[in-house]
Amino acid sequence: MRNNIFKYSMLIGAFALLGVAAFYFATYIGLSIALKNNALVPFYKQTISAMWLGFSLQSCLLGILYMLVAFRPHSISRPVIVICGLLPMVEAVLMFSYTDSFVAMTLLTIAALFVLLSALLWPSVYKVDASVSNTEAAPDLTTRASP
Repeated sequence: MRNNIFKYSMLIGAFALLGVAAFYFATYIGLSIALKNNALVPFYKQTISAMWLGFSLQSCLLGILYMLVAFRPHSISRPVIVICGLLPMVEAVLMFSYTDSFVAMTLLTIAALFVLLSALLWPSVYKVDASVSNTEAAPDLTTRASP
């Protein structure tokens, strides 16, 4: 039961972050039109575009990471997931402080809360399918061929 709650919490966090990424990828066209019709210095236009796309890609990559952890929790350590779970929370606070983007702020808050809940429910031993095992014999690399 606890493992299932862990798994579904991580998946909710992952899908929330993928929703944020989709939102920002979809609104990039509007951003680029607004920047073209603006009198900003090219450095600032390019910086805003790069940060917008970087934020979108970061959300997408964190969503994929959370999906990986949902199915293979011990592939990454618990402290790393806690730190990665705090990133969306900080971003949500910044969104709330500087923008009126209620959709993105809500999704980021949902992602952060569910990932931090998952960190509390981190499984000490996670059951792995018997069909997936790493028991294949590895080649013996300790012997050397004679010249």
